Amino acid sequence: MTTYADRLAALLPEIQRVSDTTGDLTALLRIVGATLDEIDAAIAGLPDLASVDDCPPDFLRWLAGLVGVVYNPLADPAVERRRIREAVERARRRGTIDGMRRDLQALGWSGEIIEAHQAVMRLNTRGTMNQQKLPGDVYNIGIYGVTGVDPDNAAMAAVLDDHQPAGTRRWTEEDE
Repeated sequence: MTTYADRLAALLPEIQRVSDTTGDLTALLRIVGATLDEIDAAIAGLPDLASVDDCPPDFLRWLAGLVGVVYNPLADPAVERRRIREAVERARRRGTIDGMRRDLQALGWSGEIIEAHQAVMRLNTRGTMNQQKLPGDVYNIGIYGVTGVDPDNAAMAAVLDDHQPAGTRRWTEEDE
């Protein structure tokens, strides 16, 4: 493998290389070449820093900041790597029923999410003409229900609040 000192020497005119009888020019090229070799090695390692699986644990804090994850330096690096890896997918599913179900199941939830629009009878009329609502708040469009939620569990409440789609209302079995 050629070093930068060899490359720099090859770029010099032949007269400069021949007239270097004391070796001062070669010594200077070795010093500059060693620095350029270190810079080249650092640049070659940059793709590893962007990979959550290959970066050193000290760099996880900055990777977490790039994807909006709060990094916990006291946690196991493998757990933090998984949280960073899943951050984009979690953001993509935020505010959806699938995202809510996934996050609740991670907390040990085993209930059911009921989407009210699936229980509404369609009359095949245009939405601007259909001003009627079914009786009761639970069965109107824009309402969804979650069963099996512990009302005292703050983590579950945070998941429900985080995934609340805009313009919708939620009921739980305790609200009935």
